[in-house]
Formats: sequence, C-alpha cells, structure tokens
Amino acid sequence: MLAGGTLAALALRDGRAEPSVGAPDTTPTESSPTPTVTAPPENEGSGPIRFVLADSYVAGETVDVRIENVGTRAYVFQAYFQACLLGYFDSLGRRFIVPPGTHCDLLAEETIEPGERKTLFTWSLDECVKDRWGCIKSRPLPPGTYTIKGRFEPKAAGTPARVATTFTIVAA
Repeated sequence: MLAGGTLAALALRDGRAEPSVGAPDTTPTESSPTPTVTAPPENEGSGPIRFVLADSYVAGETVDVRIENVGTRAYVFQAYFQACLLGYFDSLGRRFIVPPGTHCDLLAEETIEPGERKTLFTWSLDECVKDRWGCIKSRPLPPGTYTIKGRFEPKAAGTPARVATTFTIVAA
C-alpha cells in the first residue's frame, strides 16, 4: 500500500496487484483478441463504496466513472490510471481493457472520505484492441450489458470494499 500522495512505478498489466479482479494473461492486439476470463463471483454492491453510473448509456457516449463513499470510514483509490485496477466484463464474462486503463505504471493514492463522490476517469465506452503501454487503437463497445468490478482498500486497517455495477449500452 502506498502512503498518501506517494508515487511509485508499478507494472500492473498482468493483474498481480489486483488478484480479486482477474486479469488476462496476454495483451490484446488486432490479430489476437482479448482472452476470455470469466468475471469472478463476489458479493458486491451493498458495501460502503458504490459506483455512480446511470443504468444505460447511448453507444459512443463519454461518461465519467465515479464512486461514492456511503460508509463511515475513508477509503483510498488511485488518482492516476484507476481504470487499471478495475475489471471490465461483457455479458458473457469476457474481460476487456478500457483505453484509460492501459498505461498502468504510475500510481498515486487519493482518499475518498465518507459522504464524498469522486471521478475516477472519463471513458468513451470503448475497449482497447491494440495496446503498447498506452492504447493506440480502440473500438466502441456494441450495445449490450457490461459490468465494472473493483476493490477499494480502507485508508486505515480493515476489510476492503468490493464493488460492482452493471449498465447497458443502447444503440444510438
């Protein structure tokens, strides 16, 4: 765990830093699609941290992925590249990478206090299909149902908050 505001260089693309989410073993390219990884079953959604997203979005829309702390203690999240530490799944359980979450080597911890809402990142509802430590080619996600899963550590000792949300993308 990083101390508040401390920067550290870490390569997180292989999933070693967030085993509860489950990362693919390889990086997607145009010739090799994203490996299929089934979303892990977890009990999420009613804890102290919640995603703040609408139930549905129009394909290609740009959205702010936000969280809210509805608990009684502070939690931490990464101010840069938070998308790297979350898991993204389609309705079949296929994991994909979002363009804001491909260059995952610089981390800086930020705190979300009880009652606060914070934006993690802005996303164009697309997935990275060619990654070179930064997404160089992406494609819009097709209409369907999608899930974001994550885990947030308490600022002090305690049990991590596991969180998930599901939303739908509809045709424009």
